[in-house]
Amino acid sequence: MAIAFWNALENYFTVNATTFDTNAKKVSSALTYFKQGTQAGDWASDHIATILSGNPINYSTWDDFRDAFKAQFIPLEMQNEAIQNIHNTLQQNWEFGEWYQEWSRYAR
Repeated sequence: MAIAFWNALENYFTVNATTFDTNAKKVSSALTYFKQGTQAGDWASDHIATILSGNPINYSTWDDFRDAFKAQFIPLEMQNEAIQNIHNTLQQNWEFGEWYQEWSRYAR
């Protein structure tokens, strides 16, 4: 679920690149999409509080935010399993398009 959420964020900001043209716009906007009253919402609220307590306010980079998100919501075991599946996905007698879709699922 976390990966799907992240992919939706990335897609939204890519499609709307002219609006979200700074790290601050991307990170501050992304933090509003976390549902309040959940563990993710609490994490986002804490993240916002930390950012806003800075002088000057520093949203850091989108890459730093992505890394913090992944560290919080995408377990290392899941990443390792996906990497292993990428390496083990042989094309064999699959059509390239089918094989690539399966491989891409793990790559995401």
